[in-house]
Amino acid sequence: MRATTDIESGVSRAVRGRVLRIHSDGSAVVVCEEGRRTGVACDLLRTSDASPLSLKAGDDVLVWHSDRKEVRAVVLGRIERKGDLAAPREAPEELVLEAKRNLTLKVGDGSITIREDGKILIKGKDLVSHAKRMNRIKGGAVSIN
Repeated sequence: MRATTDIESGVSRAVRGRVLRIHSDGSAVVVCEEGRRTGVACDLLRTSDASPLSLKAGDDVLVWHSDRKEVRAVVLGRIERKGDLAAPREAPEELVLEAKRNLTLKVGDGSITIREDGKILIKGKDLVSHAKRMNRIKGGAVSIN
């Protein structure tokens, strides 16, 4: 995953890393795989119920960071290695990712963008919707083709 955006001439990106150590204040030091930054001090993302992310040295993590020095990196989550024998961790009841202007999830040619003005853009080669029960489309106006 590589998300990039220009924010005040800084670049933000999500990269894979490995935890070196955890500090007593709950922050972590992570080595990012992209190789340009080593020993990055990171805050930890908390779930919406405020439970802490449980990490230990050697864990693989996804880290968001900016090229702007005044912006501190954030560990977004732990990545399970294939064949990891650690007990599966319970998923949070709710996960909130927040951005000031836009939030975009992108994979290949597909993306979902949520804008500050409330507009949601879904782009892809094909869009498929499945529902076990009702699939409802509701709006002030609905345009098909």
